[in-house]
Amino acid sequence: MVARVTTLNLVIFSMLSFLVPGFAQENQAPGPEGPGELLHYLQENALSVYIAASVSEPNNKNVWHTESKKVTISGRAVQVKLTGENVIIFADIIPYMNEDRTILLVAKGEVWAQSEALSGVRYYSTMKSLPVRPGEPVIFFPLGRAMDQKQNIYTIQLEISVVPYTP
Repeated sequence: MVARVTTLNLVIFSMLSFLVPGFAQENQAPGPEGPGELLHYLQENALSVYIAASVSEPNNKNVWHTESKKVTISGRAVQVKLTGENVIIFADIIPYMNEDRTILLVAKGEVWAQSEALSGVRYYSTMKSLPVRPGEPVIFFPLGRAMDQKQNIYTIQLEISVVPYTP
């Protein structure tokens, strides 16, 4: 049993050292030393990313909605994948915490949409960055407006909010 706990501790320590830049490397800028300081560092620098994804019809009627909360650290992406009948959307939400505790929010979207009119799959990508205050909601439209085969227009949006993590 002791060997299993030691192996588990090594795995966790290795994963955490990957998450915190410079932690497991010598001759780097001062950083957390030891598991206790690492856990304190993660508590102080972790971010909660709230994402509410929704699809609206032309009359602004909400036809689909989901919410999620993910925890990350500054500079590490939170990934979102939305899959529909003729569309796949990937979004990477990357918060960067500044020294003054403001956040630079980067959102990258990739869309693969099947188009019967064009007999194939179309690819779109977008990237936006925006300085925000913790808790300030941001709306990201990875697809813009999409039309179905009946020329109905749908809007897909992600509402994103980032706050310091609290256990």
